[in-house]
Amino acid sequence: MDKPNPQNLRRINRRDLLWIVPSAITTGFFGWLAWRTYLIHFTKAGVSEPVWREGPRRAVATLDELAAPWHFKYFDYEYSGSPLKAVVFRLPQPVVGGLTVGEAHFLALSRICTHQGCVVNYVDNPELGSIAYNYRTDHPFLGCPCHFGAYEPLQGGKAVYGPPRFPLPRLRLEEENGVLYATGYETPFRPLEPG
Repeated sequence: MDKPNPQNLRRINRRDLLWIVPSAITTGFFGWLAWRTYLIHFTKAGVSEPVWREGPRRAVATLDELAAPWHFKYFDYEYSGSPLKAVVFRLPQPVVGGLTVGEAHFLALSRICTHQGCVVNYVDNPELGSIAYNYRTDHPFLGCPCHFGAYEPLQGGKAVYGPPRFPLPRLRLEEENGVLYATGYETPFRPLEPG
């Protein structure tokens, strides 16, 4: 095998660095962007049948307050002795972990984002949601204002866009005499419980 001729090899000079360094930075940026896109779109945990843990029984809404699909009400639920921000919806279809009363379907979710613990908000304007959260839908959803994560109530609170990987924990609902009660919560209760 022939040895390389040292005269054919040349040293890298400053002019060569003018294109090598920006090219390496650009390649690194687009590699990071591809990895980030993969994480945002393809690593979301699914929603399954919940495992419930008993909790205090708390009245959260009357059926009259949630008279039509997409009506909602914020409430506080006690978790480990502290108030937990939560929301209850009336939905147009049944969802896993929800409650059906006659023809009405309800779902209660924690409002604590599973990414970094910010409080999520009900986004009732799909046009605003598509601009602010980059999530396009034809119905309301929950959005985190800290890092613009989106959660889909029709999929049981699944994280559908942004940094969150896990769904919002569901609260168990029961109905009695026209009143909805929260009586427990899903485990693990992310982000407050590991799992």
